[in-house]
Amino acid sequence: MIITVTLNAAIDKSLSVPNFRLGRRHRTVEQTTLPGGKGVNVARTLKTLGQPVIATGFAGGSTGTRIVEALTEEAILNDFVRIKEESRTNTAVLDPTNGEQTEINERGPAVTAAELGLFHDKLLYLARGAAIVVFAGSLPRGMDSDFYAGLIRELRQMGLVVVVDTDGDPLRHAVRSGPNVVSPNVLEAEELVGHEFNDDEDRVIAVRAMIDLGAVEAIMTVPDGCFASVLVDGERELYRVRIEPREAVAAVGAGDAFLAGYVAARYEGRPPGECLRFGVACGAESVQRLGAGLVDPQKVERLLGGIEVGTLPAPAEVG
Repeated sequence: MIITVTLNAAIDKSLSVPNFRLGRRHRTVEQTTLPGGKGVNVARTLKTLGQPVIATGFAGGSTGTRIVEALTEEAILNDFVRIKEESRTNTAVLDPTNGEQTEINERGPAVTAAELGLFHDKLLYLARGAAIVVFAGSLPRGMDSDFYAGLIRELRQMGLVVVVDTDGDPLRHAVRSGPNVVSPNVLEAEELVGHEFNDDEDRVIAVRAMIDLGAVEAIMTVPDGCFASVLVDGERELYRVRIEPREAVAAVGAGDAFLAGYVAARYEGRPPGECLRFGVACGAESVQRLGAGLVDPQKVERLLGGIEVGTLPAPAEVG
């Protein structure tokens, strides 16, 4: 079983609005409304790929009820802690005439100490039957930024594989707690290591720096694939995985689809390079549709042959 954790779950509205301009009245030409938050998006893709997954986290108020009911309608197994404050609603506006995307994310609910305790107990109970736990997305308002880190240490002691996709201070604390995999995008990785990347050499150094900070393995997603430092038969390898860029319908959730594909392949025991290849294929396929976490498995398979998986020499030094 794979567990996905979404502490700041949401209802995600994606709107396609041609010639979108601020201050004007518009009509959509296409729209989707789905339960979301990064971990929920990962769970949706995992379910589509045929993997056993359960989504957990917090769900509050009438919006939280909609999240749980919609996940159930999608046949995504879920077990959320119900909280007093209202879960958030996020809106993404895509202009199909120029590909520009505008996102408005609500800050989300505050969570009480009692609610945190309930979630902690629930997660450890669910983890007894799991192999992989994915922490994905932001923390609710007012929560200590080291919350992920404490859970990562507990789950690692239980022998689970722990994967983290977050940003800012929660990512800094999480990396130091020794997760099996961290998977930031370029902007998140730049913030983590403390400087901008000018070229591929900088990106390679960055994934190695994430290992030095405490992660067992590190994957940095980029628009045309990923850079990764992973273990192959106990030895560290640097990978550059690349796909020819495709014109996107919507890029929201591409990183979540990538992570789900990577986790699905890892759960099946595929070699590390093939896990990365499958993740890149899922991410690339997901940008062809409006709504996060949506992929067509048959189209994913057709993309695999066009993905280049190469190894890189280790940089002379990190920093």
